[in-house]
Parts: sequence; structure tokens; C-alpha cells
Amino acid sequence: MPRVAYTFLVFLGLIALAASWQAVSNYVGSLQSVRSLELELTGVRRAEADSSQLTVQFILHNRSNLPVQLNSYFFDLLLNGTRIGGSYSTWRNDPDIDRSLYSRASTIERTLAPRESLDMEFPLQIFDLDQILAAHQEHYWSVEAGFRLVHPHGRDERLLRLQDALP
Repeated sequence: MPRVAYTFLVFLGLIALAASWQAVSNYVGSLQSVRSLELELTGVRRAEADSSQLTVQFILHNRSNLPVQLNSYFFDLLLNGTRIGGSYSTWRNDPDIDRSLYSRASTIERTLAPRESLDMEFPLQIFDLDQILAAHQEHYWSVEAGFRLVHPHGRDERLLRLQDALP
């Protein structure tokens, strides 16, 4: 009887070891998948010649083999390294602009499949845009963004910060 109990305990120990290895492997895989997310700023364009609105376009690439659940994002737009606006603190004076657009636009609530990309576009109102653009001879656009996501094999929401610039 002691030999059967010993064999049974060894068997349970091997199962526990295999389960622990699988949990560690899943955790490491989820960290690697989140690190495989890339942000690409694809364009910053003015809506009209005399408009105070810029349209910011970017793509989020999931380069991993695991899906990633995205909840929301926010970003800051920088011109030559100076912040000129962002998705959560922007000047809006047009009465025709739906204020809820800004909260809806920054809410994703989508799972990004492996090797999938997500195109995003955001209309950004900027106070004194003409003066800001005139003050800079060159226009070097960059974006710093934060994405709220749930790690694969996890349940808690995390913040991932990414950045990119136009060449």
C-alpha cells in the first residue's frame, strides 16, 4: 500500500509540475504578445486650409501569435517635440461637433487577432493651429499613445505606452 501511495504522489507531483510549466509558459507568451504590438503613425492632415481641425491617422499592428483584447486608447500629438493636442484634452469650439465623439473615438473594445492590424482615425481640434504651424518651419509629427488592454491568459487591464513619428 505505501508503494501505491508513493507512486500516486509522484504522479500528482508531475501533473502539478506540468501545470506550473504551462502557466509560466502562458504568462511569458502573453508578455511577448503585448510587446509585439506596434503603433504606426500614418498621417496628420488638415481638414481644410483655414480649419483648426487635424485628422490624425495611425495603425496598431498585432505582430504576435496571440489575440489581444483592446479596451481604449488615448494619445498626445506632438509637433517638433512639443505637445499641441491630444485625444482627451482638446480645444473644441464648433457647436456642430458632437462632444461624445471624443469618448466614443477613444473606446475600442475589440480583440485584435494574431497578425491583424487596426486602422484608427481621430479628428483633433487645435486652438491657434495657424499660429502653431507658422511658428515651425519644419513639421515633424509624432504621437505618444497609451492603450488599455487585457493580456492574453489574463484578466486584469494594463496600460501599454507606444510612440511613433512620421518620417
